[in-house]
Amino acid sequence: MMNTPISEQEILDFLTGIEEGKIILIPKHEPQHIYAGNVSYRASNNWTIVIFNDANEWDYIDCIKTDNGRKIDFNQIELLPVVGKYYPSAEVSWTRYGIPGYCKFRCTKCGSLIQASKESIYICQQCERSPSSRNLNIL
Repeated sequence: MMNTPISEQEILDFLTGIEEGKIILIPKHEPQHIYAGNVSYRASNNWTIVIFNDANEWDYIDCIKTDNGRKIDFNQIELLPVVGKYYPSAEVSWTRYGIPGYCKFRCTKCGSLIQASKESIYICQQCERSPSSRNLNIL
């Protein structure tokens, strides 16, 4: 099975699982800290996905690797008719991938827009003062 390419349907099922919250992503590093570059995630199904984050905007899938070692990269992905054009909504980009939107930063506890830089801790003043504040559990 390791030599069998990842099918477009498998990728679509994976992306749908992420969108629906059935598959949870854990970033290797805080996505807002990357700001411009590849953000690596480990998925709850043991796959990995790498997203190119361009100025805090979800840009494209750089690569996907399955739990059994099959891999597809950007050059192959962009040739797929549906996945090659895939782009999540702004809400999915934030709530599932932790990528807040073009030139934006968000509080990782409540999701509100904040003034920050890529060196910040990404917690708004209100959440900083209230440790028991509601946590959106974005990732």
